Amino acid sequence: MANVIAEILDRREISKYLSGVADVEAEWELDEIDTDAEGWIGTGDDGIAINENDSERCLIKYELWDGPPPPLASWDRTWSGSVHLASGKVHAVNEYSGNTFYGAEFNLGRGGTIWQLRIHRKSLSHEEFTPDLISFTLLKLQFWLDH
Repeated sequence: MANVIAEILDRREISKYLSGVADVEAEWELDEIDTDAEGWIGTGDDGIAINENDSERCLIKYELWDGPPPPLASWDRTWSGSVHLASGKVHAVNEYSGNTFYGAEFNLGRGGTIWQLRIHRKSLSHEEFTPDLISFTLLKLQFWLDH
């Protein structure tokens, strides 16, 4: 069974305008990456475009696994694919009013690699959580290498 090697919860709340997650050392244009048929996720070299425009606030957790992680059936939505990352270090990118803001850096430990990736999404609601958490969207990005 696969195990988590490293993880980080980016405590920076992303308000409304999440562009996606990008390699920290690469040139990228997340808005130029084509998303899937549902218009939610897409990958290109050194970037993961994530369309969460309907989410008021997002929190992102990154996980590095030593193999394919088990599925999370209780989450609202899941996407699987792969992404090439030049440096192997990623951060969230939030663009608002012409400014760009960056989230916490997560180091996968190896650059120049194609990573397997699974993204899970969960929208929190008042039935399950206190009012200060309503309208939060949680995103969990899980990375691993194909051996």
